[in-house]
Order: sequence, then structure tokens, then C-alpha cells
Amino acid sequence: MILSVPKVVFATILIAIAAWPASASTSEIPQNQVWPAGAGSMTLEIRADYLPDFGLEVLQGDAPIETRERVDFRVDAIEPLRVRAPWGHLESLDQSTGRLAVRTGLTLRHDGRTLALDPLFLVPGEHRGHPQLVAEDEQGRELFRLTHMHILALGDRGRLSIANAEVVASGYMADALGLDALEGMPIALGWLELGMTVPDGAIVDGEPPSCSGRPIWPQEGQYEADVTLINMSSVAYQGTEPGTGRVKIAPSATLKNEGLADIPWYPQFSSPSGYPYDPADQHPFLVWNAYRVTENRIRMLADSGVKHAFLTINVNCTNCGSSNILWPECEDTYSSGNNDTSTYQGPRDEIVTSLGEWDNCGSFFDPGCTGNQTGFSGQWLNRLLIDPAEFTGDRGGTLYLDSWYVVKYDTDIWNTMGFRSFEPTPSGGGWSMNPGPYQQGPVISQWVAEDETDPMADHDVIVVPSETPGADYPGNMPQGHLRLLVKVSQTEPGRYRYNYALQNYDFDRAMEGFRIDLPEGTTVHDTFFGDIDNDADNDWTIEVNADHVLFEAPADNPLTWFTLFNFEIEVDAAPVDSQVTLDLGSDAVMPEMQVTTLGPTLLTELIFGDRFEPAPTD
Repeated sequence: MILSVPKVVFATILIAIAAWPASASTSEIPQNQVWPAGAGSMTLEIRADYLPDFGLEVLQGDAPIETRERVDFRVDAIEPLRVRAPWGHLESLDQSTGRLAVRTGLTLRHDGRTLALDPLFLVPGEHRGHPQLVAEDEQGRELFRLTHMHILALGDRGRLSIANAEVVASGYMADALGLDALEGMPIALGWLELGMTVPDGAIVDGEPPSCSGRPIWPQEGQYEADVTLINMSSVAYQGTEPGTGRVKIAPSATLKNEGLADIPWYPQFSSPSGYPYDPADQHPFLVWNAYRVTENRIRMLADSGVKHAFLTINVNCTNCGSSNILWPECEDTYSSGNNDTSTYQGPRDEIVTSLGEWDNCGSFFDPGCTGNQTGFSGQWLNRLLIDPAEFTGDRGGTLYLDSWYVVKYDTDIWNTMGFRSFEPTPSGGGWSMNPGPYQQGPVISQWVAEDETDPMADHDVIVVPSETPGADYPGNMPQGHLRLLVKVSQTEPGRYRYNYALQNYDFDRAMEGFRIDLPEGTTVHDTFFGDIDNDADNDWTIEVNADHVLFEAPADNPLTWFTLFNFEIEVDAAPVDSQVTLDLGSDAVMPEMQVTTLGPTLLTELIFGDRFEPAPTD
């Protein structure tokens, strides 16, 4: 049984969770703005959908937990947490005090070893300015940590609310159970609802002076949107699909508003009073892909659906009062488990990527346009699912997982994406992903760098220009961005292989053709087309002519947004400065585009004109 993350108050709350400037010290915060939070409840959604793959059992009392289900516990305060809340908005948890007790009745069992998670003691922690809770045993040994918390100080309700937290196993837990793969593994999602005492005279709904006049939306043209993806702290196994054996993977994501505009973050099917544009429930969208990079080829292996964002915690910044707006300099975070929830996973084809926009009416979530969510993704739909045969070492190269936040009117899409390499290793019936360090930017640069100096390689960044380039922002936004990379290798004397990789990032129209011109008398020895599935029926056709090779898409498989395809030829012509032609579709504003890159035909010999349709005759 899969239970979705509850919509609860997070889908509708517009209560401020704003933070004081990060440099503020305790002495600068009035004592009546430091609020104790103690007794309440805790809920854990145990990831029993995949923990048994590692031979790990979870017991509550003597009863095994065998599905992804939630269990509830009482929380008692030995010493209350202290919530720093200047202007009535959570800034941080005081790290010097606070200890909560939880009786869970939970026991973990693996290979004859057991570890009781009862009682637990929760103490405050922090990572890069983001609050955490550390779960310890009676001897003070860390059992797990609650990270990526969506934490709200609801002063007017006397509640500290923590939601969607990743519950990450410690090294001690892994050692105690004799399961090395367990260290750093998400084992649950967590929620806490704690009573909070607001001292007399405290501000419960205030606003820093610098927030006067906000929000200022990107649509208003005064300030531009620029959101960055600052971290993917995990690349996590999320289970193996029954029947197919495909492995599900999801990343965590932490981002920051580096621009001056305020970013709308309204959850799907909300009706905000403060957002004057239509559609109303706009928010960022997270997508991710898997790739293999070898010396002469980058292949895209799998893609996710779209994770619809629904809440921003706004930390490490001056927040102006709403958890549905990402304010300048503020950061937000989502766990890998939260990025694998039925409620918020939708298909890609509903997003107007170049605008960062979505309409709920008629969508996957609401096909009947009722104004309410009736569609859900279950456990496997709209997820990244990859054949574990890709994990075997005989395929060579390096595996990468990238992710990208699509943000409304973002002026720099490249800093809103990032990636990590990963090296899957089997553990029982599951997989440890062993991710490498996080790197910001497009993963395709790991194959050919943007500043590549090798004369046998090239990297081109392509901007499909705006239909109204003279308009003010955001009316001057491009129609989309692509990248074309090529590596040329000499396969034998006088014979060369051209390996092109074309990635469409946010050109909504999609690509329908790819043409490589040939010099007179050239022999084509081999061709190759690569997409992300193993279905030969939807492969692009390859037409070899005397003066060109043409790759053409079938109606059901154009090169859509955030997707990479391969186009390759092997010919007896050495690389020179040349051009290839991209078919943007006959109904596009610009039906085709020539891109200067390496190719077999000298640029000056090419005849410019329509490369995909025959020229009209008199």
C-alpha cells in the first residue's frame, strides 16, 4: 500500500515562516521571539516498499511493517526545543538546548541482528543553515537524522509543524545491523506536530521593514527571476518495479533564489488571493534524467516525470512572510522521498517549459477540469525507472543523474540544474547508489566541455530567439535552449566517425529532424540513432543521400524538452568547420536552424536554404 504525502495545511497555508537576516545573533532577537516547543506527535512513513530489498525488516512490537505506511507516536518534552522566531517567523532551532522523547515500539532486524528504536530522543541539529533533528538512543548514539524538513512556526496557532522530512540512517545503525548499505539511506519520511508557547507580547505575524511593497513578481518586469540549484545531497534508490525489474531513483534538491524577483510557489489546486496572474497555482517543477558517459558517446538512459513543488521553507535569508513565495536569497529543500510521492508526480508534456507554466484544468491530476485533484501517480507512474543492466561494469563509462528546476521566467536555466555521478552496487535485492560530489550546470558538459579546445570536438549552446526580442522582460524570453555536442574519432586511416549529441532543454515545439551535409563523392559506412528507450518501432528514420544524411522523427517520438538524442555517421571525410541543420517543425516560427559545428562538409561549400523541404520550382 502506498500512501501519498498529505496535502494538510501545507497546500493552503499562507502563514509566514520568514527568517531574520542570517547574520543576526541571539542577542539581536528579543527573548519573547524565542519560543519553546515541546510535547506533541510524530509520524513516520516507513519505507517498507524497498527496505526488505536489503533484507531489512521493520517491526512494531511483534508485527512486521510490510508496506509503505505511516505509524504515529506520542512526543514528550524532556527539555523543549527553542524556536528562534523574529517577526513571528521561524529562523532556526537553538542548537544549545532541547530534548524530546519518543516511544516508538520499533525494532529493525537484519541477518539475525536487531536494533531497537525505542526510546528515541530528538535533539536539534543543522546543516548549512537548514534545521535538522537528530534521533539518539539512551547512550547518545545517533540512530538517524531528520533532514530536508519543511518546518513552519505557526505562532497564531501555538504549533511547530515539521513535514516531509527525510529520515536518514546513521553509520552506527548500519554497523549495529551489519548492513553497510544502510548508512545514509532514507528509511522513512517524518512529520512532527508540536505544541509551541508564544510569550506575551511576541510578534506572531510581522514583516521586516525591507519587505515593504513585496511581492514583486517576475511578470511585472521590474526584477528578473534567477533561481539556482545549490545541492542534490542524495541520489536514492526508491525500489524495484515488479514485473520489469527496473530500478526507481530520485534525488533530493536544495535551491536558492539568487535574483531580485519573488518566485510564486503556490501548490496545485490552490487559489491564492495575492497572485494576480492566470493560471493561479504556479510553482517550480523538478525533473531528472540518468545518463552514461563514455569516451565517444553520451547516452540518456531514463527520465522522470515532473515533481510539482508545493511549499518553500525560506531559510538563510530575510523572508517576507509567505511559505508560498520564494523570496530573494531564500533557500528551499525537498527530500528524495518527498520527490517520490504520488500526489505531486505528473507527466512532462503538460508543462510550458519556456515559460515555466502549467494549467491544472484538464491535466493528469484533474482530467475532468473539476478544480480538484482526482489523479495520482501511484508508486511507479511518472518516475525515473532504469534497467539495472545499465549498472553492470562491462558497459563502461560513468553514470550520472542530473536534475533541473523549471522556474517561471528564469533568466539563467543553466544554474538551476546540476548533477552527480553514481556507482550502483548491489546489496541483497536493492542497490546503493554511491553518488559522487555535486556539480552545478548541465551534465552534457562532462562529455565535451563548453570551452573545449580539442580540434576533434565541439560544444555549441543554441538559443532559439524570442518571437518578440525587442519587448521588455519577460516578453523577450527565448523560445528555448538546446545544446549540440560532437566528437569525431578516426576509426581507420581516412575514415571518421561523427558522434553528435543534441539535447533539447526548454524548446516546447520539439525537434523533428537532423541533417548532416556530405561533400561530393563521400561514402557513408555506418549510421546510428539513439533515444532513451529500446523500442525500434519509434526510432527516427535515417535517409542516406548523395549529399546529406537525414534523420527524421516519427510523429510519436520528436526530441522533446529536457531530452537528449544521438545522431551518428561514419564517413570517409575528415572534420572541418561545417554546419548541421535542425528541423524545428514546419509550423514553427523558425522552421529550421543551421548550427555551425564540426562536420564533413566545409562551411563555405554549403548551400544555405531549406534543408528539409524541396525548393519550389517555377
